[in-house]
Amino acid sequence: MPLPLHLSIHLFFALLAGIIIWLIFRRHLLLAISGGILGGFLVDIDHFIDYFLAFHWNFNLSWFLQGYEFLKTDQIHLFFHAWEYVIILLSLGFLLKSKKLIILLFSLALGLFFHLTGDVLMNEGLTIKSYSMIYKIEQDFQIKKLVTPEHYQKDQEKRQWKEVKEMLENN
Repeated sequence: MPLPLHLSIHLFFALLAGIIIWLIFRRHLLLAISGGILGGFLVDIDHFIDYFLAFHWNFNLSWFLQGYEFLKTDQIHLFFHAWEYVIILLSLGFLLKSKKLIILLFSLALGLFFHLTGDVLMNEGLTIKSYSMIYKIEQDFQIKKLVTPEHYQKDQEKRQWKEVKEMLENN
């Protein structure tokens, strides 16, 4: 799927998450929308963390957009992509008394839930459990253990491409 379409889908559902929470509480629209965008769209900032772990400050937009950081480290961290955070955010929301905090936490949780669901549906080779932080830790973040065998085989084939081989050897 083209990246602009992928990101547009995430943005749409992030906004939808905020609107749904606003419709439930009927207050603090901006806060609800902000939480939905943070949880459902800006959560992808963790892709930069994976990139930094692989290439440090040597940023190359093409490598980033092609996901070469995962080929370089043979790991998937994506520290903010985890179902456990949805549960934690909802639990905190039910424990707190402040309506503003509840709205923020619920919109964050719903935005993240939509984001992770979208990723499971849109990202070939990753399963529901691949988005569990506990599972990722148990698997030592190893790609081979987190993706389907077919996806891993494609990664191995991509490693043999001339451009990728040079990038892996020189960085």
